[in-house]
Amino acid sequence: MKKNKLFLALILLNIVLFSCSSDDNPVTQEPEPEPEETIKLVKTEKISDTRKVDYIYDGNDLLSSLTGVYNSFIYVSDFTYNSTNKITEWNYQESGSSTYSDNYAYSYDANGKLSSYTANNESVNLEYNNNIVTVTGMIEGNAGSSADLELNPNGLIIKLTESNQYTNFEYDSNGNMTTAKSYDNSDNLLLEYTLTYDNKVNPFYGQLESIYIERFIEFFWEFEGIYISGFEGYSFPFLKNNIASISKTGAETTTYTYTYDSDDYPTNVFGDTSGNTITFDLEYY
Repeated sequence: MKKNKLFLALILLNIVLFSCSSDDNPVTQEPEPEPEETIKLVKTEKISDTRKVDYIYDGNDLLSSLTGVYNSFIYVSDFTYNSTNKITEWNYQESGSSTYSDNYAYSYDANGKLSSYTANNESVNLEYNNNIVTVTGMIEGNAGSSADLELNPNGLIIKLTESNQYTNFEYDSNGNMTTAKSYDNSDNLLLEYTLTYDNKVNPFYGQLESIYIERFIEFFWEFEGIYISGFEGYSFPFLKNNIASISKTGAETTTYTYTYDSDDYPTNVFGDTSGNTITFDLEYY
């Protein structure tokens, strides 16, 4: 009996020692790595063989050139960047059925903010005062023009004040523009637009960041409507998601329907404005 008790005691002792040893050296469970986000660059937007745009990028994945074809009309844009990846030059050439050329030159202040830009019909200076940017000069071919841009904490323009009207802009939590309302100087509503979005990747987002203000003025100066959607996505690449609809109060609505790949990048876009439709494909590198 004593031998049996001794044997059992030794077994129990070994169990206790093993348990203590295990507690002293716990097995560490390595956390599983987060899956890497897939980042794709648009190679081509294509309506047809005679209506498409091809894109090329530099070693930093920044847009370096685009070539567009519209029947016998060809247009080419080349972009030059400085050492901090800010655009300093945008050269534009048309050939084929018509010819035209333009060259945008951009300058920046010591803080890296856009301070001026020039082109055929542009000679604009920008001054910063807290969250207000004042632009003066020849804008859209109009000499002696001026306007104030009010920025939110994220640097997005929430108000554009011109000599004869002002326009307010609102954004969602992703920084997508959701409303644009313009008023005359007596605060009478002139135009109102509402935009909605999907929750997928806008493959054009993140390019041309240093010239955001210039691009904004290009599309919203003397505000008459929303023209930042559809084909040629790099025209205004500042929306994180893809536009699903644009509605003008009291008028028509344009809708966009997307087909996505396995990484949630759009591969086909179908746009419809009161029966007037457009469809195009996107290819990626």
